[in-house]
Amino acid sequence: MNQKTFDYYSGKNTLIIGGIQSDISVNRNAFLADLIKDAINNDYDSRISIIEMCPDKTSFKNIKFAAQLAEYIDNIGDFNYIKPEVVHWPRIYANNPKDTIQLSAQNSRTLIECLDKYRKRPTKILFINELNFYLHMGTIHWLMETISKSSTFIGTCFRAKFPYSDHNTGISRRERRLIDRLSLTVDDVISL
Repeated sequence: MNQKTFDYYSGKNTLIIGGIQSDISVNRNAFLADLIKDAINNDYDSRISIIEMCPDKTSFKNIKFAAQLAEYIDNIGDFNYIKPEVVHWPRIYANNPKDTIQLSAQNSRTLIECLDKYRKRPTKILFINELNFYLHMGTIHWLMETISKSSTFIGTCFRAKFPYSDHNTGISRRERRLIDRLSLTVDDVISL
């Protein structure tokens, strides 16, 4: 079966990790979008939920760090698309440790609300774009509980040295540790 089709991952938990082979890569977002489009084309659309954890602004100083799925999928609002009003880039916009923690905590609270929204009305298929922003301060247990509500989970994250400082707050170290832990619990890990 073709690894570029949704059916290949159906019934499994899959993590798409970008940034391993190249420092900054949006290939993970494009690949996830392709899998979503394939699922839609194969009439899974009523069983799909998409949680967008990527900030609106995806570039900084001419470097594209990530991409929202709406950049690839025209009619994304037609599905159960759960997107918070605001997600911050703590390592880019914070000027000190206090700001870094504050922005990360705001993201965690906002993204927990998105996870809760899905948990109240789960679907068989769950896609999550850019888990990093939740993992800065969110609990892995709550994320795993949410994932367990689906029969198919596919999520993206970034795992590499980020070019901006976390001001020694430990969010980068925590993020990597939780991504590694999550990698051990899923059925498939795709490194791009």
